[in-house]
Amino acid sequence: MASNDNIPFKTPAPATGPDVWYAADFQTDTSWLHQFTEADIAEIEAAMAHAIGTGKPVTEMTLADFPLPTVAAKIDAAVREVEDGRGFVLLRGIRLPDYSHDEASILFWGMGRHIGAPISQNPSGALLHTIEDLGNDYGGNNVRGHSTNARLRPHVDPCDIVGLFCIHPAKTGGLSTISSAAAIHNEILKTRPELLAPLYRGYRIDYAGKGPTDSPDLTSPQRIPVFSSAGGRLTCYYNAKQIERGAEKTGDPFGDRDRAAVLAIEETALRPDIQFNMGFQTGDIQLLNNYSILHSRTDYEDWPDTAKKRRLLRQWLNVPTGRELLPEVADRLGTGPRGGVNPYLA
Repeated sequence: MASNDNIPFKTPAPATGPDVWYAADFQTDTSWLHQFTEADIAEIEAAMAHAIGTGKPVTEMTLADFPLPTVAAKIDAAVREVEDGRGFVLLRGIRLPDYSHDEASILFWGMGRHIGAPISQNPSGALLHTIEDLGNDYGGNNVRGHSTNARLRPHVDPCDIVGLFCIHPAKTGGLSTISSAAAIHNEILKTRPELLAPLYRGYRIDYAGKGPTDSPDLTSPQRIPVFSSAGGRLTCYYNAKQIERGAEKTGDPFGDRDRAAVLAIEETALRPDIQFNMGFQTGDIQLLNNYSILHSRTDYEDWPDTAKKRRLLRQWLNVPTGRELLPEVADRLGTGPRGGVNPYLA
């Protein structure tokens, strides 16, 4: 792929639209919280029972196996808000303590089929992944942050929408923190516009064990822009750890402006006026747009009882109405446009 290093950079206009927001916008606005009614829950439980009756393994269940005659429209509205609105919603009201782990998995999987198509999340080909602390070191090579209890840096996931289903919240901490990528872009444009050129140029990223092979030092062959525009929409693809490790593994260390640009994203995302904190309750389902929302997590303390430890289920989903992406952004994992992690261990 040809380098764009020598193409003159034209300073962009500020991003506009409903996905440009600040934390203060939600001090009194709770329209992002979608509460299921008793009738909704009854319909979801009936769909779960129908899916169980098929006898299929969970990840082989289809949209037809999880019929939602009226709730489907509410899920569609939530997806439209995630795709074309502020970029996030929280679905609340699932009576999770009433279900076994298998039933909860079927419920979340079935609702996911009304959102989009799942993609692989790890080399084992997992389509429904459990997020919990496995005692790993967040700073280790190819260690993925969700397997630790550490604070996660602001980042995006390689899919259109990430869905998280809270099975158990932490004893303390573990808040989901989200920030508007467009607001971050506009703040950098306003205060440090010279940093936008390297961010639009992009970086070769560390695949962190998620690439097309199992090589521990594999990086993307192409630069992947942090900010880009296609189809008239601002898109963000950012993971500071992968960018920093990519520079190390390619032997192409950062210059001062590159380092400042990458850190400016993180610093801005964590500003109190930018960052919106969201606590999870048991049964909550969070949906985030991975091109307009940066997400992170505070560190947490788990319960001594392992049966109560913090545990989430996650799906990476691509939606039929997904936005247009630059080719280098679409092929961020080297597995094809909007491809998931290559399941080379499956």
